[in-house]
Amino acid sequence: MTDFNGFYTAMLRSFARYPVMIYGDRTITYREFDEQSNRLAHALLELGIKRDENVGIAEYNTPAFLEVTAAAWKIAARAVTLNFKFKEWELKHVIEDAGMTAVFFNEDLADRMINLRAELPGVRHYVIIGERRVEGMLNYSDLFPGRPPTHPDLCWDTFRDDDIVVLMYTGGTTGYPKGVIYTHDQVLSAPLEAMIRNLAGGLKEIAQAPPSIFEGIEKAVKIPGTARFLPWLLSRDAARKVVSTVGKHAGPFIDRSPYPVIRAFLGIMSRLSGGKVRMLLASPMMHAWAYNHAIIGMIGGFTSVLLPSKAFDVVEMMETLGKTRANVLVAVGDGQCRPMADELDRAAAEGRSYDLSSLAVILTSGMALSVDVKERLFRHLPRLVILDVLASTEGHYISITPYTAADRELAKTVFKVSETVKVLDEDGREVSAGEIGEVAVAREHQGSSGYFHDAEKSARTYRKVGGRTYIFTGDMGMVDERGHIHLIGRGSGCINTGGEKVFPEEVEEVLNQHPGVELSGVTSVPHERWGEAVTAVIQPREGAELDEEELKAFCKERLADYKAPKYVIFVDELPRLITGKVHYRELKELVSEKYGAGSS
Repeated sequence: MTDFNGFYTAMLRSFARYPVMIYGDRTITYREFDEQSNRLAHALLELGIKRDENVGIAEYNTPAFLEVTAAAWKIAARAVTLNFKFKEWELKHVIEDAGMTAVFFNEDLADRMINLRAELPGVRHYVIIGERRVEGMLNYSDLFPGRPPTHPDLCWDTFRDDDIVVLMYTGGTTGYPKGVIYTHDQVLSAPLEAMIRNLAGGLKEIAQAPPSIFEGIEKAVKIPGTARFLPWLLSRDAARKVVSTVGKHAGPFIDRSPYPVIRAFLGIMSRLSGGKVRMLLASPMMHAWAYNHAIIGMIGGFTSVLLPSKAFDVVEMMETLGKTRANVLVAVGDGQCRPMADELDRAAAEGRSYDLSSLAVILTSGMALSVDVKERLFRHLPRLVILDVLASTEGHYISITPYTAADRELAKTVFKVSETVKVLDEDGREVSAGEIGEVAVAREHQGSSGYFHDAEKSARTYRKVGGRTYIFTGDMGMVDERGHIHLIGRGSGCINTGGEKVFPEEVEEVLNQHPGVELSGVTSVPHERWGEAVTAVIQPREGAELDEEELKAFCKERLADYKAPKYVIFVDELPRLITGKVHYRELKELVSEKYGAGSS
């Protein structure tokens, strides 16, 4: 059996000559990354960081984010994600909850850390990433000179099977962030296994893609006949079963194979895929969506393309896609794909163009991808495959729905009930067609183990049903007669108005269809008669003149009257997370300031 550190080290060495990251004008090979993270691992040991200690990392998508992560793993410590947008109280909560002994953070957070220092006696070391220097804090660049590029020798064991390797703190859009636990046998293998198994279910849809997609693949692999053979192969039931079986056994293979087998496997991967896949991570790595792709991509020798800007810049993203010849974009639904579609429309109207000829796949999750966005992307990029993914920090890939320009009807994304994905009611019973329940995924080998220091929430989320452990995602869905899951919204955000349940997401979806609405966020305020009143906060499109009553009528034409907003607030810009998602806690604060304790 290969331990985690053994596998990770073999992975870095197998792809030594290929680029692991492209960051602006910098290209960093696996060998250079390995040596740099080894130097940092030696520095961590000299600072007194020991096995099982938690090292915080609050950083943008930069090489330092992955260097700190790798260095912590090399000494059997844990790199714990911190959201760089957190306020001081949120940072304090996560740092205390995780019991961090060292915190690495971008210089933008320096003032927040200075203010918190007296309240965090457990933190022994503060390390600033950037130019700023503060008395009593270390600077990241000073940790490398004079330290060896070789793997450090440890006086303790590396990770064991049940050891925690990663704590991934959830975004905390509605409440306190929680640390999701990935153990030794989950951190590398679980996301890979979940991705492969779910992708297997969509092979027939991908087989229906336009011929130009397969012609592009044939050109890339330089194997005559690929364009004809591949769609035929993907359409076969046998192909789905083979891929599903590979996915089911991917995790156990990585965890249980002896070191020589792993080395041979990685050697084969090096020849087949090393340096051939470039993934642009538009989503921040502090969240599981991009983080998992950066880590599991290394198993295939993939290259992560990182954007230097600290805020999402759609023009930078599209220019970088062309410059780096990236073929996969990892993005967050409408938050990042809608600006992309808008920019493609603008460029076409102005007679400009972007070189996106290398882009083959958009992987999107974390936020709905609207029908009109899909339509516009395919209009500009007919060779594109969009993989719309239902995923979570706790359950990794849960379900995948593929789309291509050949789809006759690009309906709202639905996912499928499967062997591992169910919609269950409060008693754990699988719901019937037309009923609403909570989406749950059987953990098996994939998924996480629970929440750090929160047994009560772990018991609610990770539940035994019929002898299997299911992860209850918090996503509410309705199942139709075909076994398709129609997502309705988050259970935690459900509004009870006059005894009727309203999910904010379904109201937002309608509001976002209005030609004058750039983005909407829906929450509630206390109401004497209704208990809670549906309240919409609207960011208008530039130049649009919107009327509150017109928007209410627009919703009532498409939804039951009780779901339409009773109040509408217009703002210049909605509060958002770095991913583009609406920040619901700040949205709640915004409407509370306007309406106070309640309305009538």
